[in-house]
Order: sequence, then structure tokens, then C-alpha cells
Amino acid sequence: MKISVAALIQLAFITSASAFVVDLSSTQKTCAPLRMSNDDQYKPTKKSEALPFLNSPMLLDGTMAGDRGFDPFGFADSTARLTEFREAEIKHARLAMLAAAGWPLSELWDKKIASFLDLPPILDATNRAPSLLNGGLGKINPAYWIGCLAIAAAVEGYGIIVQSKKEGYFPGDFGFDPFGLYPQDEKGRTDMRLSEIKHGRLAMVAITAFAAQEFVAGTAVIDHAAIFFKPIGGVLTDYFTQAGVYVAPPLEDIQNSAVEALEAVKSVVPPVEVVSEAVTAVVPPVDAVSAAATAVPPPVDVVSAASVEAAAVVPPVPAAPSAELIAAKERIVELEAKLSKIAEFSQ
Repeated sequence: MKISVAALIQLAFITSASAFVVDLSSTQKTCAPLRMSNDDQYKPTKKSEALPFLNSPMLLDGTMAGDRGFDPFGFADSTARLTEFREAEIKHARLAMLAAAGWPLSELWDKKIASFLDLPPILDATNRAPSLLNGGLGKINPAYWIGCLAIAAAVEGYGIIVQSKKEGYFPGDFGFDPFGLYPQDEKGRTDMRLSEIKHGRLAMVAITAFAAQEFVAGTAVIDHAAIFFKPIGGVLTDYFTQAGVYVAPPLEDIQNSAVEALEAVKSVVPPVEVVSEAVTAVVPPVDAVSAAATAVPPPVDVVSAASVEAAAVVPPVPAAPSAELIAAKERIVELEAKLSKIAEFSQ
């Protein structure tokens, strides 16, 4: 009897303990914690894709575009807070994409446009765009800042008052698609939202790097990454020249230089035809000399007057080669040496 009672007590303990055993097949190998109420809906935790050594926050369940479970400090502690952060992120991302494109373009075109409109350029002496770190923001017209604030306020008001009240609204959805690029299918829309947030995040990093790089180096972005903003030929020539490697200039430039050198020589040394005409004007023909010899000698006054006129007609004898002629000859020798080098490279 004592044995049976002990057996019944042990059986009761085993039965009550089995109530807390988790069936792995029903929970997909995830152990649900005890809940205080049956109304709480449990969401199993997963590892963060951005930080694989941490669990992803419960609110970051992957429904938002670009959600990689990155919130190590727990800023998004509620759904409303998460929505506010996404609104701010998508706005900053779009602004950064515009800035990342406008920054180098302003350094390329500002001086040309200012010269065309007869306005002072806003770039500094090193072609850097104005910023908080570079300075130069005082050159911007206050009307520009007022216009920016007005446009930003209008967009913000439209999003809060109009768009956010529509059904199916998600952060950043302002209904702006003038060219009809937004796909009609759900998968295409999801891919485009993901592409936008990825490019926006990259642009935010890039625009920060632009400002820091120009502040530290003291030169423009278009000079740091000239291969993206300038002709490839000029970039490679500058690179090899700085590295001490001889780069032969284009054949067309050599031909133009040769023509200019020849014209310079012609401007210094008169052509043969001009010299012959001058000699003919000074020295009369043989027939004229013989006729003058047989004629009666003119008076002394006539001879002296004729000699004065001849001296006025006869051009001065060319002096020693001038510095321009010597420089032109040296230039021709230099061009011939370059042509020989080009011929060697072509072989």
C-alpha cells in the first residue's frame, strides 16, 4: 500500500511536469517565454542582419524597406517612434542624394555660369563649394534660404495634412511621380523603395565625406576624384607627369606647334622673293648701267641727291640673328625630337 501511494505521488509529479514541456515540432524549435496574458502576441526573436551578434529588436520585423535590424541603442521603442524615424530618414536620404549630385556639379559649372550671367562666383580660390566647414555661406543670397524654407514647409505641410490621412500611407509617400516610374505591381514597388533607401543612405555618407575631405585636404572634390569629372586624357597626362613619366603630347598638338614655329621664323626672316625685289630695286640692270656710263655725267648736286634717295630706298642690312629667331630654331629642334620619339613609340 505504501509502495502504491509513493508510486501515485511520483506519477502525479511527472504528469504535472510534462505540462511545461515544449513540443519542438509545434514551435519550430523556438522556446516561447511565459506570458502574463493570453492577449500578448509573441514574436520569436531573430538575429540582426546588420549586427549578427545581437538579436533584432522586436519592432524591426522586416516589413519596412531597408530594415536590417539595426537599432543597437533602442531608439525606436514604439511603433509611432519607429514611423517618425523612418520619415526623418527618408527625407534626409532624398536631400542627401540631391546634395551629393549638386556638390561636384557646382564646383564644375559655378564659375562658368557666373561668368555668363556676369555675377561673382561663390567658389573659393581652390574651387571648393561653400559649406559650414569650408566657409563662404555668406556669399549666398538670403532670398535663396527663404525660398528653401518655404518649399520645405510646403512639402512638410502637404505630407502631414494631406498624404498621411490617406489609406495605405507609408513614411515618405507624397504621391510624387510625374513621369510614372513607380511600378504598379507590389514586388516592383517594394524593390524601388528598397533601392531608394539604400541609395539615400549611401548619399548621406558621401555628402559627409565630401565636407570632411575638402576641409582636411583644402582642395575641391573634383580634384580628388578627377577621373569622374574631367576628360580621361587630361587626367592621365597629369598623373604621369606628376609621377615623372614622360608622356608624348598628341600628334595634332605637335603639328600645330610646328606650324606656329614656322610662322614665327617667317616673320623674322623675309622670304626670298622680297629680298630679290629689294636687290633689284637697288642694283639696276646691266643695260641701264651701260647707258648711264655713255651719257653725260650729271652735276655733283644731282649725284649727291640721287645717292641720298638710293640710301633711303635700300633696306638696312639684316643684323645678327635675333633672340626670336634663335628661340624659333630651338623650338623646331625640340619638335623634331618629339616627332622622333613618337615614331619610336609607334614602331
